[in-house]
Amino acid sequence: MHSLIVDDDTIGRLMLATYLEESGTCDQAENGQQALDMIALAVSEGNPYDLICLDIVMPVMDGTATLKVIREREHVSGKRTKVFMISACSSPQDIEDAFFEGDCDDYIVKPFQRELVSQMLQRHNLI
Repeated sequence: MHSLIVDDDTIGRLMLATYLEESGTCDQAENGQQALDMIALAVSEGNPYDLICLDIVMPVMDGTATLKVIREREHVSGKRTKVFMISACSSPQDIEDAFFEGDCDDYIVKPFQRELVSQMLQRHNLI
């Protein structure tokens, strides 16, 4: 599995990367704009991401805006990447917004729990 974690929180990013690297390669970005550049490069090199984990609240470009651009690009290419939103917010409204307005595939609540992340990866046939 080739994954990308996009989070401005270094510790959270490294912690999630530790989990994902057990199943393949994992790249990291600090904001949405950096992520979009990395995604474009991965696609151009013929090695697109299987999973992108996006924090919702970030500087430069937040996760919701980043996901919108990702989905617009996918509409042109025809290939859909699994995207998990990451947030410390776990209210039903926050989760509903991420799924229905953001078009994400799943929602990871901080702090991460290894077993829950593993279950999500299995549920989405990523491992």
